[in-house]
Amino acid sequence: MPFAGTALNTVGLAFLTHAVYSTHEHTSLHPSTSTQKTPLPLDITLELLVSILILSTGIVLSSPSLKPIQWARWAGKIEREGRQSEGKWTREGEEVLSEGDPYAFLGLKGGKGSGEGRRGFWDVRGKRKEYADWVRAGGKN
Repeated sequence: MPFAGTALNTVGLAFLTHAVYSTHEHTSLHPSTSTQKTPLPLDITLELLVSILILSTGIVLSSPSLKPIQWARWAGKIEREGRQSEGKWTREGEEVLSEGDPYAFLGLKGGKGSGEGRRGFWDVRGKRKEYADWVRAGGKN
């Protein structure tokens, strides 16, 4: 399929280039001093639309197959392995390490109770109860 996609991309690009050039020629040959506005000819419009359709089909056919998203498996692997070597080195001779879990700042593991343990999580019901108790007490600290 990659060959068919590449061929369609080439043909679509050729048609698109020709449609754009034809549009340029149409607008530049039309006298700019004239007050009448002539619309773009139908054949140029159709050529443009067909070229976009061919290019879109070629891009879809030449793209790699989609893979299912498995964030849980990926995140578990990162959590187990931690920072790993990527096999690359900087100019200074230091080894480049992976960043580990990019979502660690969310603090989703551990925490208070059996919840997610998100840092900065604001318990709305608890604060509402606190406020109601404060109001009942007369608003004193």
